[in-house]
Amino acid sequence: MQRRQLLVGSGAVATAALAGCIGSAQTNESDSSRTLTVRKSGEVTAEPDQAVVHVSIEATGDDPAAIRDELSDRSQQLTDGLVTSGLDEAQITTGRFSIREDVDREPRPVDDTEPAASESTRYAGTHAFRIAVDDVESTGNVVDTAVESGADTIEWIEFTLSAERRAELRQEALDTALEAGRTEAEFVAGEVDRSVVDVQHVDTGDGGVSTVRQEFAMDEASGSGRSTELQPDDVTVHATAKITYTIE
Repeated sequence: MQRRQLLVGSGAVATAALAGCIGSAQTNESDSSRTLTVRKSGEVTAEPDQAVVHVSIEATGDDPAAIRDELSDRSQQLTDGLVTSGLDEAQITTGRFSIREDVDREPRPVDDTEPAASESTRYAGTHAFRIAVDDVESTGNVVDTAVESGADTIEWIEFTLSAERRAELRQEALDTALEAGRTEAEFVAGEVDRSVVDVQHVDTGDGGVSTVRQEFAMDEASGSGRSTELQPDDVTVHATAKITYTIE
């Protein structure tokens, strides 16, 4: 069962209409109405329902063409292993591919009686993948399968939310921010013997998702003979509302 907790973030009262007393109110041309602007944040925390496993295959050698071929063969081996385990090939995408040149230079000779300095060139290749996991509980199995299928490095695992779940939780966080904004506005207006009449403007552009990133050591997924177990923290969805009220 998913669990979530509603939290109201710290909010600041922006005195577009008031600055602690009615004398600093900003009025319109007819001086018949005043406005009060508040800004409040809401947060909702929930268990992640999606994970992204970042893995890579690495190869080194003297011939870049041979490294390219090795990366290609081992990448196919990795993909085949993951697909056989039940993943769809569309869930496995390339993050980056590179073959770089590493030149090893020996120190220069002190004088002409010593042999001339020499250098050797090696190449290092990396093919990184992003593996999208829809069932968070199976993430450990995906890690094990990736290692068994030839992955050299598990770079990190990101626990996040699906688009549908993210939209649902943002709505809850926004509802919390709007409710907190109304409470704040009524309190401030009451302090100067005014009351909130209507909403003039609402801006809900700010917000986001704080995903959970877990670094991973390869020895966690190899050598023990046991499956990898992961216990991610909750993901937090943020929403901010800036509301301008008419007061009288």
